[in-house]
Amino acid sequence: MRDHRHTIFRLIFVAVAFFTLLPAVSLAQLTDAEKLIEAGHWKKARTLVEDRLRLSPGDALSTYLLSQIHHAFGDDATPERLAEKAVALDGHVAKYHRQLAETLGLQAQHAGPIQLVFLARQFHKELDLAMSLDPRDIQAQRDLLEYYLVAPGLAGGDIQKASAAAEHIASLDPVEGFLAKARVAQVRKQTAQAEGFLRQAAGIQPPSYRAHVELARFYLAKDHVNPSAAELAAKDLLKVDRTRVEPYVFLAEAYAERGDWNALDALLSESAQQLPDDLAPYYRAADALLTRDPARAERYLTTYLSREPEGNEPTPAEAKRKLGLALQLQGKRTVADNRQYTIQ
Repeated sequence: MRDHRHTIFRLIFVAVAFFTLLPAVSLAQLTDAEKLIEAGHWKKARTLVEDRLRLSPGDALSTYLLSQIHHAFGDDATPERLAEKAVALDGHVAKYHRQLAETLGLQAQHAGPIQLVFLARQFHKELDLAMSLDPRDIQAQRDLLEYYLVAPGLAGGDIQKASAAAEHIASLDPVEGFLAKARVAQVRKQTAQAEGFLRQAAGIQPPSYRAHVELARFYLAKDHVNPSAAELAAKDLLKVDRTRVEPYVFLAEAYAERGDWNALDALLSESAQQLPDDLAPYYRAADALLTRDPARAERYLTTYLSREPEGNEPTPAEAKRKLGLALQLQGKRTVADNRQYTIQ
């Protein structure tokens, strides 16, 4: 029972973390740091936010952003405290309450039964406050949708409420509405309907980056993987924005799945030039090739470990574990954790 509860809140927070990468507000409304976060450039955002806080420790926006940044780099201890501080500094901003709700979801992963009930209530309370302050905060609406989808019935989970939430999101934003309906359909195991909604979202003009991300992700899902369709979706994504890592990640995985080494190596070289701070495409390609071509996977993982990972990407510990498996599959005795890496 405990593992089930932890899975619920882990799913809530994983979904929330992805939505944080892609907020549903125009770039013109964002600060420079928020623009960087929206594009997945967490290291650059971290520098800006930390510099700002050194000059102004009581800045609510920077405190809120630092909560997001700490979570993106795997810190489970401080995001909640930082979110609480942002709310205390300015309790009239919806996204600060939303961030606090999301950190409570993170904390719930490690909670006992009594504390779990309390955290679930607080999660909902902060989300309600966020939506009362800004009824058009689509990210908060998505958080609520995800809660309805993954929480147990006793805690308020309800697929019908999730469907109603998706309809409400559609009334605020057509693209987000289709994405929300696709999410509900996926939970219901309605694969064809989910694909249809995702294609509708991706077809709306001007093109939505997040819609194309979700479509490419759909085609790489293991239960209905379609590398050719994923490649087309990822190439469309490149047309929308070449400065973000997702299209390179999806193409790397698609080329690895079909064993197209020339295309894969060219793609990895291009991604490293475009995004030298984020070598996630190497990790994803290695992961897809681990058992089929462990020698190639070893090379890619070694490259991935040559840089500090970007936020919300696999940690060095995860990469070393995969590298250890690649070495074992080749009959090598070297233990990955004992190898020396220069992290730049």
